[in-house]
Amino acid sequence: MKPQGICPVCNGTCRIPAGDSPYKKMFAGYDAATDTLRCDNCGGQTMESHCTGKVNLRADGTPCKHEYVGVKTGNCYHTYTCKHCGDVYSIDSGD
Repeated sequence: MKPQGICPVCNGTCRIPAGDSPYKKMFAGYDAATDTLRCDNCGGQTMESHCTGKVNLRADGTPCKHEYVGVKTGNCYHTYTCKHCGDVYSIDSGD
């Protein structure tokens, strides 16, 4: 396992502000009580949608704010790799 630090997007809370979208109540992971969504930097972007509040460290030792590059690896299967820390996850869209 790679060294990890606190997610710089949610500061370890696993939640981010939902913003002003009129559709936010339809977003997966929306919590009306706190008007927040799951963090999509520390796990909310994966098929399991399990946030951890932690991310891999970049080469300079700072926690990563991911920038993923996607590759189609199957008919409906895509693999995403962060260009800074190498974090990888896959999504099966089932289209």
